[in-house]
Amino acid sequence: MGRTLRLAADHTQEPFAEATGIDRRTLQRVEVGTSDPRYSDLLRIAAVLD
Repeated sequence: MGRTLRLAADHTQEPFAEATGIDRRTLQRVEVGTSDPRYSDLLRIAAVLD
């Protein structure tokens, strides 16, 4: 679902990672479900997605 929301907001991975301050690989792992995000990362992602 994370990837779907990111793409719906017209963000590609690299600029999105920079905007959130989260490593691109970490975001990738969260999107594919191999890693659970920290609460602080969720807050950053939500802020960028508005």
